Amino acid sequence: GRAVTLQFVPQRPDIQADKPPGGNSPEYEAFELCGPNECLVMSSVGPWESVGGDIKFLRLKQREIGGLVTDGSVRDTDELLNYGFPVFSYSTTPRQGPAAMQPWACNVVINCGGVAVRPGDAIIGDQDGVVVVPAKVVDKVYSIAHGREVIEEIVKEELTKNPGPPGKYYPFLSGAIKLDSPLAKLL
Repeated sequence: GRAVTLQFVPQRPDIQADKPPGGNSPEYEAFELCGPNECLVMSSVGPWESVGGDIKFLRLKQREIGGLVTDGSVRDTDELLNYGFPVFSYSTTPRQGPAAMQPWACNVVINCGGVAVRPGDAIIGDQDGVVVVPAKVVDKVYSIAHGREVIEEIVKEELTKNPGPPGKYYPFLSGAIKLDSPLAKLL
């Protein structure tokens, strides 16, 4: 989905008063921007600090969010698994986060896990992890990735028919591609 970003900063009572409290905080502003085509990306202040749990994220379930990504931790994992949206976090924790951090800004460029994330960037995740694709190059990256998947399917078909070292079928390693082959049409 497309990124909706939320930046947390370390807790400091004197600056906490600069932001609206409760339902008007940047955190809940971000929640309300999320829907089926959005992924909430939350920049924590540390990998073991909790960005939320079942009560907060129930609202994301109600919004039918596309996913949640954080470089922090989440709580109440058993419940989150039942919410029906993917959650990618550094870890899980029983700790609550409000004592350590506070929501600061919604839909600004953030640093999540050492990667710059801009609102509207494409967030793609699976069992192997999450990648961020800048919005301006999504179509180009999709085309390259799709072409690579097609090539890999052809290589797997060849390996199934003719078992042997996979390297002999990789066009980018061998340099020998027949002009009339399916691979040549993709490259």
